[in-house]
Amino acid sequence: MRNTVFLLGLLIAGCNSKPAQDQLVVVFSQISLQASSGKKSAALHQLKAGERLTDLGEVSRFESVISFNDQLYQSPWMLVQTADNRKGWVFCAAVQPLREDSAWLLRKRMLCYFGAVARDRCAALTQSVAGGYTGKTAQDMMADYRKAVRLRDTLTDVLAHRPESGEAGFQPDESWFQEALPGFVFQSVREGRQPYLFADYRFWLKKAQETEDTQDDVYFNTCLALFPADSIESFFPVWTFQTAENKAASMLGSGMHLHILRLLNNAFTAGPLCLPELQVVKESLLEDILDKKTVYWYPADKIVVELNQIIQEELSCLGAGDRIALEARLTMFSDPALNGISVNLRSGEFSTVREE
Repeated sequence: MRNTVFLLGLLIAGCNSKPAQDQLVVVFSQISLQASSGKKSAALHQLKAGERLTDLGEVSRFESVISFNDQLYQSPWMLVQTADNRKGWVFCAAVQPLREDSAWLLRKRMLCYFGAVARDRCAALTQSVAGGYTGKTAQDMMADYRKAVRLRDTLTDVLAHRPESGEAGFQPDESWFQEALPGFVFQSVREGRQPYLFADYRFWLKKAQETEDTQDDVYFNTCLALFPADSIESFFPVWTFQTAENKAASMLGSGMHLHILRLLNNAFTAGPLCLPELQVVKESLLEDILDKKTVYWYPADKIVVELNQIIQEELSCLGAGDRIALEARLTMFSDPALNGISVNLRSGEFSTVREE
């Protein structure tokens, strides 16, 4: 009978215990348990370093910055419960999970900024990419890359429309953002006002080289040629000359457009797997040539030479409609001023440049 009571007691204790992943420990020597999220909320209880808390799973929709020991910390707030059953909000950076977990704060931030669905999708993708593609197909690898691009677009769009936290003068540090997705590099654009993730094509080429098929290799090698300086995607591919943070001039006349079209032509014939991505690159390059807002770095005579080379070369990636448009554009360079085209920007003759 005594053994039965003892086992029953163990069973009850086990049912009442909290899972280890929900257990936290306070690491700041001075931090308050607060009535709601945010620094201006009423303090309910002073927490001590080493005190245990239970994570109740709810995270604030904004972050705050707190100074502790002359160091600034930025994080969301989270709902917790103390050992004596007090419930309240605590600054995430002031606590750590009892079980070591290097990605814990990242998950809290992802939940704060993007919600549980996006957080879990990013985590699943990170795990898949980290597993590598040895023994997998190029289709598997490109499927993950496309998921990553779609997630990047979703996350950056959310950030662009995210409301301010409400704290005066708060400027969030979003450099942690690139931890959310493998193979992307964080940069602020638009005069530092908009965070963005740019693909690291050297990273993705290494992943592509793990598969036996070469179609993905060809695509990412082409991408490297578009951004030869550092292999990092940008808003200004190699056929443009950046003149300001969000302005550029076309490099048509330098031979770069023809060079990239030749690479695209080879990539188009390598197989159908990456055709959607290659088509986007081709359309972007043609837009740089044909758009009426485009201004040109080189003089008209050099532009005419390269345009003639492009038209005359047998490039199967160019359709009949592309050639008709290029030929029509070519005729306009016989008198650029009459046709409203700015050329020879490098000489300073024209000062108007295309807005990115």
